[in-house]
Amino acid sequence: MTEMYEVLAYNSTELSKHIDALGSYFKINACHSFEQLIELTKQNEYHFILIDVIESDAEGIATLKKIKNGSQASLSGIPVVLFIEKINLDTQLTVYEIGVDDCISTQEPIESIVSRLQSTIFNAIANKQLKGQLKAATDVAMTAMSNTSDLGCNIQFLLDSHECENVDQLGQLLFQSLNHYGLTCSLQMRGRFCIKNMEANGMARAMESQLLGELKDKERFYDFGCRTVINYGGVSLLIKDMPIEDEVKYGMIKDNVFALLQGVEARINALDTQTSLFKEREMQEDLLVKMQCEVSELGGKYKVLSESIASVVDQMANTIESSIMTLLLTEEQERVLKEHLEQGRNSVCDLFEENASMDEGLRAIIERVALIHGSKGKPEYEQLVMAGLKKQFRA
Repeated sequence: MTEMYEVLAYNSTELSKHIDALGSYFKINACHSFEQLIELTKQNEYHFILIDVIESDAEGIATLKKIKNGSQASLSGIPVVLFIEKINLDTQLTVYEIGVDDCISTQEPIESIVSRLQSTIFNAIANKQLKGQLKAATDVAMTAMSNTSDLGCNIQFLLDSHECENVDQLGQLLFQSLNHYGLTCSLQMRGRFCIKNMEANGMARAMESQLLGELKDKERFYDFGCRTVINYGGVSLLIKDMPIEDEVKYGMIKDNVFALLQGVEARINALDTQTSLFKEREMQEDLLVKMQCEVSELGGKYKVLSESIASVVDQMANTIESSIMTLLLTEEQERVLKEHLEQGRNSVCDLFEENASMDEGLRAIIERVALIHGSKGKPEYEQLVMAGLKKQFRA
């Protein structure tokens, strides 16, 4: 049997029906006061705290503040999820500024709610593992990176970004550069063919993804509390821990991170162009195959038509020759008429041979184009192209 994650649900009165519905998916423990909540977190490790729907949204937000702003060690590092009946952007910004891990409307389907809660747990586990790895890596790399300037970090990112073959690699490279500034961020990249939401652990968080999607059309820098959203083209970055107490560092981070986003945007455009060219290449290959089939079919039909016309011409000539005896013509007239018939028959054959050579020429051109197209990216590609150009100039 699959182990159920333990959840601490808080409601100052009694738990709502929405919490009862989650009983099939999580192991629910209830508490009805802040003091009881602290005591329970000291006794057991919960995967997250769920603030249930309360009559007043303000009471739920106040409880969230007490949890996030409290100094109790037992509450440190535990994700907090807030249930609200109706959510708007102002409410989302308010609770996110306080530090909620997710804010979920109870009007969503139960499957969607369960999925978001499980995502919160997985992100918390992944972040805990990532913090341990980052701490170990930071301790080893601090000495080597102590003399690395912000400009050098940005230049290295721009150089390495050209090696990224997809948006996943590009996002991970950006997070590596953001580690230089000690920032915790969420990223959204919007290309022509996909939208990618990422955290530093490679996963996406539903609330951050939704916020970035709604704030992408705001101004270039959108500040709320210690958080800043930076928008540039198809890239939006949410910085969660801006140093608002240090104005110099605050401005430096904005300038340097904005330069990184410019590089991300440029690489996204390049990847989109590469994808477009690849799709065009596939279409051209399909078109060449269809053209080859059509030319082959046309050649067969033309051969049948030529043979049919030649047969009709021969039959007509034979009929006329057999009828000459009944026309009472002189020998001279018969000779002239036969010469005309023979000349017409030869002319028809010459026309067929000429058009047959045109069909073979068209077939040769299509085969050569297919050969060049199929060798694109290979060493012989340039040789084939140059040979075609030389042949064209000689003609």
